[in-house]
Parts: sequence; structure tokens; C-alpha cells
Amino acid sequence: MTNPFTPGFGLTPIILAGRDIAIDEFAAALAGTVPEARAILISGQRGAGKTVLLTEFRELALEAGWTDLRMHTSSTSLLEELRGQAISRLREIDPEAETSRLTSARVMNVSAQRDIVQRYEGEGEPLAVVLDRLAELAEAEGGGLLITLDELQSVDRDQLHALTQHVQDLIGSGHAVAFLAAGVRTGVDALLDHERTTFLRRAHRLEVGSVDVGTAAEAIRMTVADTAKSITPEAAVLAGEISRGYPYLIQLIGSKAWQNSGDAEVIEVEDVRGARDAVVAAMIKNVHGPALRGLSARKREYLRAMLEDEGPSAVGDIARRMGIDPRNQSTYRERLIEDDLIRPAGRGFVEYALPYLDEALRHEEREGVGADVEPDRGVRRSHRGRRA
Repeated sequence: MTNPFTPGFGLTPIILAGRDIAIDEFAAALAGTVPEARAILISGQRGAGKTVLLTEFRELALEAGWTDLRMHTSSTSLLEELRGQAISRLREIDPEAETSRLTSARVMNVSAQRDIVQRYEGEGEPLAVVLDRLAELAEAEGGGLLITLDELQSVDRDQLHALTQHVQDLIGSGHAVAFLAAGVRTGVDALLDHERTTFLRRAHRLEVGSVDVGTAAEAIRMTVADTAKSITPEAAVLAGEISRGYPYLIQLIGSKAWQNSGDAEVIEVEDVRGARDAVVAAMIKNVHGPALRGLSARKREYLRAMLEDEGPSAVGDIARRMGIDPRNQSTYRERLIEDDLIRPAGRGFVEYALPYLDEALRHEEREGVGADVEPDRGVRRSHRGRRA
């Protein structure tokens, strides 16, 4: 049986956990009930489900008959990519994309010659005209025009401004247009500080993150229920607890427990419990590693000062352990909150913002910064060795 879980980044799971409200609101926006919610900015940490939600929104739009244009931050020019995709769509749906004209005729024998004219060949019409025509045709088919952009934190600010200016012009012309963008929160916040990102600052902001443990357990149970296997209630609950509601971990613990169950028809508590170490190691490598990379020594010291506490840490205790004035710790506190590594936990208290960050820091203390959690092991013959 094929493993139904999808722990890879950006892969859409079979069951979405904790996104009902956001999906219902966007469906209403597409239907015209709340058109102001058609401009959405999705942000969150790596593995929080940003791309998954962006993809789900796009699929909802396609099902509703909308025409989509997917932009990529890796492109040399967003406007050139926008023009190319828009013209490609127009060639598919515009009845006037191809016309003919009479170039010669013979009256006595009643013969004529006509040339085919491609309306969208070459530079031709300005981009604004091309987009206006595409939006008009999309609406005529009962939908609208959807433009999406993932990995927003990597985009060139001036190109983004030019792109969103076209979106605003289309909206101002009364067209049904939706704009969806997603990116890592810290990068998105820095981008929004730019004076030319006013349109995005007015967009509907969606912060995605962890769900409650009960929802995580139910998502795992429902994912398994769609297969020939089953999972015991106790195993599902334990899997939810290990995931701590983090979307990436929900898929990861489900996938590892599925593997551990082998050919058995039921996933048991032992299968889930035996997957914990591998799940934490993957979280440290794939999420904490990039988040901690390049962190200053003082910020890292602040995080390590929190390790002595089982729960939230008092900022006064952190300052004392670091040997600094309690008033000065606020600088590091605010920066680490901006980095999505800690979060407020009541007046005068903070806690780690990511699951298992404490274990990642303890691993660094034991093995050194940047040390691999799962060093490669084992030896085997290569294809050359096997042939020999």
C-alpha cells in the first residue's frame, strides 16, 4: 500500500488540518460575497503550510472557472513572465486570437487568397491591454483572473511593485481579479516595510502555523482511514502529541509511523512511539537548521539561556543567566520574536515558537553548531564494485 502522508515541503496532504475558516472565506470571496478578500498574503514559518494553502486556494479558483497566472520569483522579469503567460492564455480562449485577411483575388475564376493573422505575436499591444482583454474573457466564462506568487520574500521589490500596480489597475477597472502571495513571515515583514508595497500592506493577511493537538490527531486518523490500514485511537492521539500540531510534523509522524507498521493492517502505539526520534531529527535538520543558520552568538546565547526552564522562561531569569541588565535583554527578545524563534508567553515570559527547538539547541551544545543530526552510516558496493 502506498504511504498516504506527504511530509515534503509544498506537497498537498490528503487531509488539511485547521484551515476551514480560511478556505471558506476565500470561496466566498471568489463567489463575490466578500470581493475585498480576494487579495491575500499568506505568511508563516517553513513547514507551516503556506504553499499548501496557496495551492488549495488556486484549486478552488480553478474549480470555480477562474483563469490562473502563476508567477515565479526566480524569473528574470515578473512582467515578462506575466505577459508570456497572459498571451498564452489568450491564444487558448480569445476567439479573435487568430484572424484572416484577404491578400489577393481573381474575379473571373472566383478564387481568393487569405493570410492568417496572429493577434498576439511579437510585442504588439501593451501589457495593460493584454491583461484587460484576458480579464474580460475570464469574466465572460463565469470566473475571473487569478494571479499567484509563492516565495514572496525572494522577489525583487521594484518588480513586485510593477506587478501589483497592474493588479490594482485591473481591480480599479472593475474586473474580477484575485491576487495570492505566500512567503516566510520574517522576509514578508521586511518586504512590507518598503514604501512601494502599499497594495500588499492592504491585502488580507493570513498567518499559518500550528493547529491544536486534537485536530492534528484527527487529521492523521482520517488520512489513514482513506486506506486499507487503520490506526488505533491511542496511536492517533500519540501521533498528534508528537506533531505538536505543526503541519510538517503531522505529515512526518504519520509517514514514519506508517513505515514502521510494515505490512500490518493496523498502526499501533509502538509504531508511533518508535518514529519520534526520526521525526525530531528531521525537524532539526530541515526546519531548525535553516532557522538557526547565521544566528548571532548573542541571540543563540539567549535561546540557550531558556533551556533551564521546563516551560516559559522569565525574561528576568534570561538576563541574569546572560549576565546583562534586564532592560537590555528586550533588544534580543524583540529580534528573536521577529525571527519567529520565540514568542511572548504572558507578561514578562517568553517560550520557543517552534516545536523541538530546545532539542535542536541541546544537539548544538553536544555536537557543535551545524553538526548533522543523522550522520551517514553504512558501507555498500557501488555499481562499479558490483560489476567487478
